[in-house]
Amino acid sequence: MRTARPASRARTTSCRTATWWSSASTTEDDPRCGSRLMGRMMAWFRRRDREQRTADAPPPPAESHVIDVTEAGVTIDDTLHETLSVSALSALLGEPRVVSPDDLDPDERGVVRSTMVIWDRSGVRVYTKGDDEATDLSIRLADDPDWRSSKPPELLGLHSGNVFVGAFTIGGEDPLDTVPESDLRMGSVFVRAEVGHWESLLFLNQTECGEIRTMPFAERFAKSSTDELARVVRAATNPFREVIIGYRAPELVEKSSGTWEVPAATEPVVEIASFPFRLAIIEELMFGQDLLTPRFDVHDFARDQGARSFDPDEIGYEVIPAVRDWFRDLPIPARLAEHVETLVLDGGNDVYLQLIPQWDGEDNSFDIESLIAEDLAPFTRLRAVDDIGGFLGPRARTVLTDHGITVS
Repeated sequence: MRTARPASRARTTSCRTATWWSSASTTEDDPRCGSRLMGRMMAWFRRRDREQRTADAPPPPAESHVIDVTEAGVTIDDTLHETLSVSALSALLGEPRVVSPDDLDPDERGVVRSTMVIWDRSGVRVYTKGDDEATDLSIRLADDPDWRSSKPPELLGLHSGNVFVGAFTIGGEDPLDTVPESDLRMGSVFVRAEVGHWESLLFLNQTECGEIRTMPFAERFAKSSTDELARVVRAATNPFREVIIGYRAPELVEKSSGTWEVPAATEPVVEIASFPFRLAIIEELMFGQDLLTPRFDVHDFARDQGARSFDPDEIGYEVIPAVRDWFRDLPIPARLAEHVETLVLDGGNDVYLQLIPQWDGEDNSFDIESLIAEDLAPFTRLRAVDDIGGFLGPRARTVLTDHGITVS
C-alpha cells in the first residue's frame, strides 16, 4: 500500500494548486484556504487589469545606450556606477515603470519579494526591495518568441517592453567571448561570465538555440563532452535573451560541511533517462513516503555551499543548476522501486519548489514529454499517474497507457 501523505501536507497542496474559480472543494478541507484563495483572486484581478493596460498601450520608442560591465562597476554611456541605485539610473534613463509585489510583507522565511523598476524605452530593469538600492540589473538583449509564449502574462509584465538597443559588452568584449568554453558545452539555461566581483548571468535565447532546449536531457548530457552544443550557441545571431548583472561581494565563507554531497551508491540503483520523470519518482519516494534520503532542503543546501553559497529566493523563475545536478546524480536504490504505486504530478510538488523556489507552476519546466520502456521497467507496481498539473505530453501518455498504467 502507498504510504499516506501527512494531512498538513495535503492541505498545503490543495491550497497551492486550487484555482480561485474552483475553491469550493478545497475550503471544505481547510477553512484557511477560503481566505487565501480570496486573496489570490483579488491579486489575480489586479494583475489582469495592470497587464491589460500595459498590453493596450504601444511600447515607447527605444533609446540607444552603451553598457559595459567592468571590474570597477557598470558603465552606462560613459558614466560609471560602482553601485546600482534607482535614482542614479533614472537620471540617465528617465522615469521608470515600477511593479511592486502584491504582498509587500516578508514571507514565513523573512524574505521580501522584489519590486521591479523597469525602463521600457531602454530595455533595462532592476530588482529592489522597495527602496533606492538595486540588487541586480537586467538587460533584455533580444526578443525570444518561444520563451515569451511559454510564460504567463503576469511574468512578461515584469520585463521591459523594448529590446535593448545599442552596445553591451563585458570587460569591453562581446559577451559570448567572455563565457568559458566548458560552460557553453553544457547547453544550460544560462551561462556565467565574471569581471572582478561583477557577475553576469546570460540566459540562452530559446528561439535561436531551440535545438538545445528541445533536446532530451540524456542526449544533451552525452554531447556536453563535445563542441556540438557550443557551436549551436555560437552560430546564433542573438544567442542570449537576457543578462542579469550583479555585484557579488567577497565573503569569508566557511568550508562546506559536506552534508549535501551526493551520497555514493552502495547498492543497485534504477536508471531513468527522463529527468522530469526522475523528479516524479523522487517526489513520491522522498517527499511522499520519506523512503529516499536525505530529504532535500534547498535553503539549507544553498547556505552550505561554502564559497559558492547563494540565496535561492533570488534566483527567480529558472531552475537552480546546482540543485538540478544534485537530483540528477542522486542514487535511487532499486529496492525502493516496488514502493511506487501511484505518481501525482502537481504544480505544488515539493521537488519542483526545491528546483525553482519562486515557481508559479505556469510554464513547462517539468513537463514529461516522452518516456521509454526502460524508464518504467523498474516500477512494476506503478498502476496510476494522477496528472493534476497537465505535465504529461501525448507521447508520454501513450507509453504509460501501453504499459497498463492508468492516467487521469
